Amino acid sequence: SSGINAEYGDALPEEMIGTFHDFHNSLKSVEQLLEPYLSTPLDEMYEMLSPIEQAKSELITAYTVNALYWSFLTTQGTKLEQHPLKKEMERIQMYMRKVKKLECALKGVRPPTGHNPPTHQTVDKYAAARFIKRGIGQEKDKTVKKHKTSDT
Repeated sequence: SSGINAEYGDALPEEMIGTFHDFHNSLKSVEQLLEPYLSTPLDEMYEMLSPIEQAKSELITAYTVNALYWSFLTTQGTKLEQHPLKKEMERIQMYMRKVKKLECALKGVRPPTGHNPPTHQTVDKYAAARFIKRGIGQEKDKTVKKHKTSDT
């Protein structure tokens, strides 16, 4: 945090310096992870991708830019419930689902539905009846034993 103090002087409150330092380190880590992608020209990278991967890349980029803009607007206090950006993000998500369905169709697998269908379990009626009878029988035995011990 001394490097941050030297760089920003007294511009940051003391209690924010640690948080800012952590954010700065995280940002450096992200930059290092993205370095191979940022150093390769986009047209070269696209040549290495299949059409599906190209579409996914375009959609992820569009969604990321919109999400960052959404975050910025949120920090500015903008109400986003009716903002056009919300519809744009929903539109991008719709295309993401379409690409995912197409990808699954090409692979020959079922696309995810977005929710887990309920699993249907069967009950072994005879086993359940045995458990209930055994449980009731044990309760009767306990009551009988209580009465016998209290009689003596």
